[in-house]
Amino acid sequence: MFAEMKLSDFLEKVAAKTPTPGGGSVSAAVGALGAALGVMTARYSEVPEAESILDEVKKEFLVLVDSDAEAYGQVNSAMSLPKDSDDTKRRRKEALQIALGEASEIPLKGMLLSVRGLKALADLAPKCNKHLTSDLSSAATFLESALAGCAENVRVNAVALTDKVRRGRLEKELTRLLEDGKSEREQVRKGVELLYAGK
Repeated sequence: MFAEMKLSDFLEKVAAKTPTPGGGSVSAAVGALGAALGVMTARYSEVPEAESILDEVKKEFLVLVDSDAEAYGQVNSAMSLPKDSDDTKRRRKEALQIALGEASEIPLKGMLLSVRGLKALADLAPKCNKHLTSDLSSAATFLESALAGCAENVRVNAVALTDKVRRGRLEKELTRLLEDGKSEREQVRKGVELLYAGK
């Protein structure tokens, strides 16, 4: 679907007055770009472990571009169900809760991928080819943005869940992953500073 589009076509779809692709799909696309830039950096730096991890992160993010759009489509479908009787209201509520749950879990996967990618970049930083310093830093910036965007999508969907246990788990994971991402991003930043200093 969206992941197979030309970039110019994808941008037009994002800009269109349609529910999807929205923030979740765009966050996943940004994460895929960050991971791809990290793969290139790792290849020039001859760090195969980081290359392998980042390439996997890139591929999984691409899947999420479409998965997020599909999940939000289910939310929209559930919201449009009839609510003209107690029975239809109950069915609509059940369908909406299922859809919101999935629409929360998918961006949570995006958060996990973002942190995994940032950790790979942090491990790569001390071995990074000095000519790729700006690429390393840019890759981390894109993954950090993906993390933040995915977090917003988890937050907005999870808050509407009536299952308090599930909502609590999602909110706890969201907080943890934001903290982990911040820590890994700081490690990349320190590594970049050392590279610029020529150490």
